[in-house]
Amino acid sequence: MTRLAAKAALALASALAVAGCSNGPAPQLPAGEAAYALLPPGDVTAPRRSEIGPNDQISIIVFREPDLSLEKAFVDSDGAVQVPLLGSVQASGLTAAEFARQLERLYGARYLVDPSVTVSIVEASLQRVTVTGAVKKAGVFEMPSRISLIDAVALAEGPTNVAKYDQVVVFRRVGGERVGALFDLSQINAGNAPDIEILPGDQVIVGTDGLKQAYRDLLQAAPLIGIFRPF
Repeated sequence: MTRLAAKAALALASALAVAGCSNGPAPQLPAGEAAYALLPPGDVTAPRRSEIGPNDQISIIVFREPDLSLEKAFVDSDGAVQVPLLGSVQASGLTAAEFARQLERLYGARYLVDPSVTVSIVEASLQRVTVTGAVKKAGVFEMPSRISLIDAVALAEGPTNVAKYDQVVVFRRVGGERVGALFDLSQINAGNAPDIEILPGDQVIVGTDGLKQAYRDLLQAAPLIGIFRPF
């Protein structure tokens, strides 16, 4: 694990420790069908679309408009790009071609007649998932390909003997907000519930009795800590 990965894992573990000391009502996480509605299973065997993601570097070329073109544009952590005249435009989750069509629509609506835009992914960021809680080797792991929740837990060398298999939480940024959902790993392992696809940037927490309260307290304290609760 790299130094950056180690620091990220330590920060997440520290946040959980702080949350475990807080009091107050615990918000409910979506579970069962509600969890799958929020974070659908996906097909980890299918090839992944080449989508723009946070921290990617892209190029934006507007035909015959050099002042609007960018050889290097960086996608921020929220998935947005600063584009001339348009300001912040959401790019994460779109392919380069889809983002180009979006820019053409935006430019055409206000500034240009029949604009032609080409977008390329110059450098894709490393795809990582954070796995912590009751696992044998918590940390931040590079994703070798499309992986499922079971695969992500396996990257952390599996659950410990105190893990609560029905208290596995996945946090993800959806539509610019951080959301979380609760899954039952034992039901997934038994084939009684679908596995879900883990996406780059997801955070997986395998719970224990203590961690169950800790991550719920963390959701309650998030306006102060600044992570996990929708923002």
